[in-house]
Amino acid sequence: MSLLFVLLRSMPGSFVSSMIDPGMTAEQVERIRQEWGLNEPLWKQYVNFMVNYQTGNFGRSPTNNAQVWDLVIRRMPRTIVLFGSTFLVGFVIGPLVGMYLGWWRGSTKDKGIFSTSLFVYSMPAFWISWLFIWVFNYELGWLPSAYMFTQFPEFEWTAFTIMRDVLYHMALPMMSLVFIGWVGSMLIMRPTMNNVTDEGYVFLARAKGLSERTVMIKHAARNALIPVVTGAIISLAFLIDGSIIIENVFNWPGMGQLIVDAVLNRDFPVAQATFFMIAVLVVIMRLFTDVVYTYLDPRIKFGEES
Repeated sequence: MSLLFVLLRSMPGSFVSSMIDPGMTAEQVERIRQEWGLNEPLWKQYVNFMVNYQTGNFGRSPTNNAQVWDLVIRRMPRTIVLFGSTFLVGFVIGPLVGMYLGWWRGSTKDKGIFSTSLFVYSMPAFWISWLFIWVFNYELGWLPSAYMFTQFPEFEWTAFTIMRDVLYHMALPMMSLVFIGWVGSMLIMRPTMNNVTDEGYVFLARAKGLSERTVMIKHAARNALIPVVTGAIISLAFLIDGSIIIENVFNWPGMGQLIVDAVLNRDFPVAQATFFMIAVLVVIMRLFTDVVYTYLDPRIKFGEES
């Protein structure tokens, strides 16, 4: 949070610039700066900033003329829907593909899919988004390229139509994120699966006469998933970065779009609050990962010493 405070205030200009009218006097300008606490020394602004965040006081947005907490609460569920769905789908596809590639190590399928996935992983998120918009919206006309809802619907709003409309609009941004996001977990799962196939318990399972599918899924893959769960948390940072870009490309009204608008308008209270809440989401995902650990490895127990 300290680094965020310094970085935002190192940017040239402030939101006061957009509030100043050329006809204002110096006293009026100073009154605006005093109202938002920008006339105080930087160290005092920092102290006020830390105290307010300890008490949950995010302040008021100067550009939106609304409480910052209200803006964040309104946008956060939209980001969680897109971000959470993408994370879950990518976390299923990536390890699943990595499991088969690791099991088929050295085969033509392994080399072909692995090389293609590396190429996909190197693509910028915004380029993938524009490519999908061109194909699925401009050329085929299958999916919408912007917003979360139909702007001028010709149907009655019900719980079912709202859910269907959101999923319809979420398809392209979610596809763009998943298209890149699944590769990270696959790149971890593949070599881990390679190593696991040479373990003694795998040979023992085969000696018992179990089918290759059973050995692969129940014995090899379950143990190979443990480092993948750790890698999933690391990939969260890249997924969040991608979601900020994707939300702005597709005009998805979530936290990512709010962050960009706040930074462009030098809206310090909103920018600080959105980054803070994203950090909270990452911490929650880390706690979820710890719970998953106990399922994958029964030797790990909470509250017990090793």
